[in-house]
Amino acid sequence: MKSLKSVLLSTLLIFTLANNSFAEAPPSPTQAPDGVESATPQELIDVFQNGGEVYDIRWHYSTYEFGGHIPFARYVPYTEWSTKEKNYNIKEDSWDYSVLPQDKNTPVAFTCGGVSCWKSYKLTKEVAARGYKNVYWLREGQAAWDAQNLPVLGRNPVYEPMMKLFSGEHEPTTWIIDAKTLKEMFEANEDIKVVDFRDEALFVKGRLQSAFNVPIQRILYKDGLQLLPKPKQEYKIVLISDTGTLAATAAAPLAALGYDVKVLDGGMNEWTAKYGKENTVDGELEVNYPDQKDWKRQIPKLPKNR
Repeated sequence: MKSLKSVLLSTLLIFTLANNSFAEAPPSPTQAPDGVESATPQELIDVFQNGGEVYDIRWHYSTYEFGGHIPFARYVPYTEWSTKEKNYNIKEDSWDYSVLPQDKNTPVAFTCGGVSCWKSYKLTKEVAARGYKNVYWLREGQAAWDAQNLPVLGRNPVYEPMMKLFSGEHEPTTWIIDAKTLKEMFEANEDIKVVDFRDEALFVKGRLQSAFNVPIQRILYKDGLQLLPKPKQEYKIVLISDTGTLAATAAAPLAALGYDVKVLDGGMNEWTAKYGKENTVDGELEVNYPDQKDWKRQIPKLPKNR
């Protein structure tokens, strides 16, 4: 069986791969290379309308596809290994030059991720050196296009928040805690809200203190979220399932909503193996609305051994 860490990493691979897009980089030169003209978004439109080619050379396909791109820009990624400074060696990089028009008088324009993206600077300089006569460089990249509220394709509103969520201190494996850590949190009387996704029959037989029972398919609906404290309150949300794998699937969306989310590695099985019935309670929960069958607004009973 896969570990909880491997489940989180494989599920969120696309996001963790894209974290590099947020790395700091020195700004590219402000002056266009010899033989290259600094362009505005309107000039990119002119290039396209005059039969030229506009290339979006961002390396991350996900940034182009989900972050939004100029509708007529052709995606041809630039693989960059050279340094982001003036003495770079472009031979260390790679780009598919075969996509360029055969007629070197054809206008060609290049755009990238913004002023910190050196790819478009390097490539326009190289293309001009190869004899192309009408080379344009949009240094500010997609940001300049967006600033003028021009049409874009492929912009998914989830993408940017997700990229921020899965970078830095929010890297997914930081959500995993082991049973020992959770035990220490209980002993320190930390404010913990335990969300238990197991079948209700198992939940009634024994659950962790302060646990609520919510079906996994309901936790992100109004009914499930109603059971949780406000995200900005000083509560840690600990997600529990039999092994932890099911609970991990709810971690990302809850974290995206601003909750301090933790997932118990090994789930209730691991807790029982290490600590038996410590910090647990059994029996039915008191409910405020017992007549509602699809969900329960629950009040937990604290265990006697707390």
